[in-house]
Amino acid sequence: MIHNVTRRVRAGRMSLWRLEWLRLTRTPRALTLAAAFVFFGLLEPALTRYQSQILGHVGNGVRISFPPATPAQGVSSYAGELSGIGLIVVVVLAAGAFSFDARHGLATFLRTRVGNIWRLVTPRFAVWAAAAAIAYLLGTLAAWYETDLLIGPPAAGAMLAGIGCGAVYLAFAVAATALAASCVRNTLATAGIALAVLLLLPIAGTVHAVEPWLPTTLASSPGDLLARTHPLGYYVPTLAVTVAARRGGAGGRRSPAARQGDLTRRQAGQDAPPSDSAPSSGSIPCPRSRPRRRSSSSCSR
Repeated sequence: MIHNVTRRVRAGRMSLWRLEWLRLTRTPRALTLAAAFVFFGLLEPALTRYQSQILGHVGNGVRISFPPATPAQGVSSYAGELSGIGLIVVVVLAAGAFSFDARHGLATFLRTRVGNIWRLVTPRFAVWAAAAAIAYLLGTLAAWYETDLLIGPPAAGAMLAGIGCGAVYLAFAVAATALAASCVRNTLATAGIALAVLLLLPIAGTVHAVEPWLPTTLASSPGDLLARTHPLGYYVPTLAVTVAARRGGAGGRRSPAARQGDLTRRQAGQDAPPSDSAPSSGSIPCPRSRPRRRSSSSCSR
């Protein structure tokens, strides 16, 4: 009997990590993210290879010629999506995961059952950073294949280094989205703030002393490494700053929504220490029904 009750209690708990993974895989989010990067990975090298013919057809007979395309140009055209449509897709989808305060019922449910905000933010950040990195990897492999097929083989070492730099930059973009979600509740406002920061940050790169320290420098690293514009050691300060900023951005700060959640817990009488009331390992217990009281007639019997 005791073992059956224990199994039921364990079955009634949903890990926050599993919950976020199911939200990603059982909805079109994962497919949309991967399809966007793979599409541009197949498209951009082909456009770079045949840009003279394409512009010749739309130029009303005007002859336009470009020098022969190089593998670095084919990969750079795809890497530009790290600061374009690919970045927008990542930020918009991640904003929906971090803006749980936009739905009052869900926010109340989560904040009254999880005592630490890190337990809510960490699974979402880790899952979405990994999903963005995997989508970027698939897109880069598609661009690698298309560039090798149409233009020429790119250097394998530079491609692998560029994949690592791009994944770190996308993780920084997810962290910036988490930080923006701590300031506002609306999903659209969260995505707007994060995109404004990420798209306007390269303006500071016009100062040459600041450029090696900006996380946005990693967005163009695949093409620069292939063209040998910069060695891999050039991006070491950028990687250090990006990792430090990512840790700070994922943690966020105490937002008005978080303070409202604390007030909700106090009103519900559940303001106990996390070690006593909050479930361990980030699990969410299902509500339990109260045991029925035996009637007086049954007691007399």
